[in-house]
Amino acid sequence: MSLYVLCIGAHPDDAEFSVGGTAARYCQRGDIVHLISVTNGDRGHYTEEYRQDRSKLAARRTKEAANSAAVIGATWETMGIHDGDVYVDIPSTEAMIRLIRSSGPPGKGPDIVLLNRPVDYHRDHRYTAQLVLDATYMLTVPLMCPDVRHLNRMPVFAYWQDSFTETAPFRADVVVPIDDVIEDKARMAVAHESQFFEWLPFNHGDFANTPKDEEGRWQFVLNSTCRRNRAVRDAHAARLDAQYPGNTCQYAEAFQISEYGSQPSPEDLKRLFPI
Repeated sequence: MSLYVLCIGAHPDDAEFSVGGTAARYCQRGDIVHLISVTNGDRGHYTEEYRQDRSKLAARRTKEAANSAAVIGATWETMGIHDGDVYVDIPSTEAMIRLIRSSGPPGKGPDIVLLNRPVDYHRDHRYTAQLVLDATYMLTVPLMCPDVRHLNRMPVFAYWQDSFTETAPFRADVVVPIDDVIEDKARMAVAHESQFFEWLPFNHGDFANTPKDEEGRWQFVLNSTCRRNRAVRDAHAARLDAQYPGNTCQYAEAFQISEYGSQPSPEDLKRLFPI
């Protein structure tokens, strides 16, 4: 039976670049994958055109995100909050409750929700994670947002890999090899051209090293994707070897099971993740 998988990020490229490989593997095996951006991404640029009319940037990023999700056969939507304006308030929390409840059959919702940890450097990321965590228990409360059917069971919530240590280091409970879909993940990133070839080079002061031609951009993003996911594989080699004795995978994504949702058994993990 197909799983319902919900990937929630703050911005239109967050979930794609963090868990695009795992999302691709879910789609390969026939699961239903839905990518969510809490914001519409309307501040992630620098040109005067978008300064004058941020709705143009939001429209462009919506198109990019839809194209990115289509690479692997997933769907995408945004909650429409303005970039930089994510707050943990009543309207946003209730909107998150409704969204999660609606992502799957009535009363069941998603089987698993993937998100970032609430310790991220970016305030939109932190508050997005907190919105999801604040929604968790309320998903099962009938009188909370009664216009959308409450869930009969709690989904599993899992954080994707990060390197933040100030509160607590990331713990890899599951490692997913993504060698066979690493190019799909890179293609998802390439679809977000306003970010990877315009905004991020501007923000990092690195225009000089950003290719202008199509082939150069593809190799640039593919190499970056490979480096990032090889580092994940190396950081969690012990966990990966325990899961797959003698494995030879080069690229991976890792996940930490949140205490806020259902707690899966080792057998559940084999069903809940494409491993």
